[in-house]
Amino acid sequence: MHDDDQRQLLLAELAILSEIEKRECEQSLAQFTKSAWHIIEPNTELIWNWHLDTVCGYLEAFHNNQLPDKRLIINIPPGTLKSILVSVMYPAWTWIKEPGTRYLSITNEQGLAIRDALKMKQIITSEWFQSKWPLAFQKDQDEKTLYANEGRGFRQSQGITAANTGKRGDCLIIDDPIDAKHAFSDVIRQSVNDTWDQSLSSRLNDLTKSGVILIMQRVHELDLAGHLLNKVKSKWTVLSIPMMYEGKSTFDAGIDLVRPELNDPRTKKGQLLFPEKFPKRAVESLIEDLGEFGTSAQLQQRPSPAGGGILKKHHWRVWPDDISLPLCSHIFHSFDTAFSERDSKTAAYSACTRWGIFWHEQRERYCILALGMWFDRLGYDELRKKVKELDKQHKPDINLIEKKSTGITLIQDLRRASPGRVRAYSPGRGEDKISRAHSVSPMLEGGLVYIPNKVWALGNGKDQLGLIDYAALFPSGGPPSADITDTITQALIYLRAGNWTSDLDDDIEEVVDMSDYSEDDDDEEERQFYT
Repeated sequence: MHDDDQRQLLLAELAILSEIEKRECEQSLAQFTKSAWHIIEPNTELIWNWHLDTVCGYLEAFHNNQLPDKRLIINIPPGTLKSILVSVMYPAWTWIKEPGTRYLSITNEQGLAIRDALKMKQIITSEWFQSKWPLAFQKDQDEKTLYANEGRGFRQSQGITAANTGKRGDCLIIDDPIDAKHAFSDVIRQSVNDTWDQSLSSRLNDLTKSGVILIMQRVHELDLAGHLLNKVKSKWTVLSIPMMYEGKSTFDAGIDLVRPELNDPRTKKGQLLFPEKFPKRAVESLIEDLGEFGTSAQLQQRPSPAGGGILKKHHWRVWPDDISLPLCSHIFHSFDTAFSERDSKTAAYSACTRWGIFWHEQRERYCILALGMWFDRLGYDELRKKVKELDKQHKPDINLIEKKSTGITLIQDLRRASPGRVRAYSPGRGEDKISRAHSVSPMLEGGLVYIPNKVWALGNGKDQLGLIDYAALFPSGGPPSADITDTITQALIYLRAGNWTSDLDDDIEEVVDMSDYSEDDDDEEERQFYT
């Protein structure tokens, strides 16, 4: 065979292979990703894992309008190629057959949004892509943050804090809208959620046909994923993949996509998601760095650790049903108040828990029993009325209210009206809610805190949360978790400051203001008892 014939045969074979690759890429996002990888990462080997097929499968179903309401949330650990797949490969892949698709791309920082937009553009303009699917860019709309192709499709990219005015899109991609280090900032977290509610949610071309993809690691119960899942008028499909298998699958591709082959193949508790890239030693190092909350949220996609956060469920002692509740020597209400403008922006609740102190004969020490819980969103006048109502109904020995901006007015009003004893609680200087919870957790762990076997205390294990559930969600839980937990920590600090738990460290900075009593505080014997 002559050299020319061999050359022609070789060219024909290459053309056939190129056509095969072209068709495979058109049909499969996974294959497209494998073939295009060398363009954006020429010096890095692509290590493929089962979860990449799963993510691609969900994105394909999204593209083909197979998901209810075309709303998709993907929760997956960092470093698992989530941004490459969703923010780079997926929109480039869709432009093969639908170059008119218009994308709005949002992330927590504009630099990251531009990074992924440029990678996508790098793929589209590559010789590999253009030789198979020629697609030119408009010269008058070719910038880093906004570029358009000749098929009238475009990609606009920006940080979530940027002014969200401008174009509307067919697909909104939100990639890590909040940085993990800001997870516990109520202000930043609420700002992100407000941006969705007031701006991003209305920037779709067609509210019935346009789609939204949110991909993020879970960082808080009320991060954007939690915020969206709390809504009842739209259906979100959720693909949640933990770093370590916990004994049961967290998604079902058989139900979601009718593709059971894309399900989590792991069967043993503790199996790792991506051992080739994240081996056991690397994951153990991550766990050490992230701590319990970071591990639960960022690696396991569960904003609160199993069994609870700081105040764990299994540390509460349940009073036996066959034994009457103890006679309490001292009963008091612990309030957390919320009626300021800032409280309304963070959707905070006013909350109250009722407590009793009793002598435990077998343990030969004073213990604490939770007797009730209440929470609601109220204005100041309604709150004052509710506090008086609870005082009249239960007749506590003390109403304990934190001496903060929203509580000071209430303390003053109640003292003037004298509905019962009112005491102001002042937390230690520089202490925040989280540090206060940590400071009382030894009391809970030591078995000093009891609850009755009631639904309001334990929840029903389904749709009704109890006192211990709200406490366990803190600090990752949304309202009223933090508000109820504040009443708990305030109550336990009050007891500790009053020497009810004498074996614990009493050298503390918290102060319970005993200086301003109502008129019936004159009994010296009672005053000694309470102080």
